[in-house]
Amino acid sequence: MKRSHCAAALWEIGGEAEAPAVLDALLQVMTENPATANHVVTCLDRMGSLAAPALPQLRGKLALPRRGGRFQSIDGDEELQRVGRTLIARLATPDEFAALVDDYLI
Repeated sequence: MKRSHCAAALWEIGGEAEAPAVLDALLQVMTENPATANHVVTCLDRMGSLAAPALPQLRGKLALPRRGGRFQSIDGDEELQRVGRTLIARLATPDEFAALVDDYLI
């Protein structure tokens, strides 16, 4: 979990210049430790359009029956879904968004 906090801090300090490093670190952390998903998605949300490269992994995460975010609680999972879907809706191209609606992810 420490790496996700460090990546989030790097984003807050370095901003856009650090986006590639932050994005890479956040996606690695979420893959290695599903319990970090809520924190990672919250940081991705703060990154705005610079988080767009994370969309494929985020879509995959939300498609899982059990996402494993924030200690696998129902409240944590619902929050992960809400923030993740909002982020996807904001960053997806119109065609990607239409496909997501068709797949019932949003």
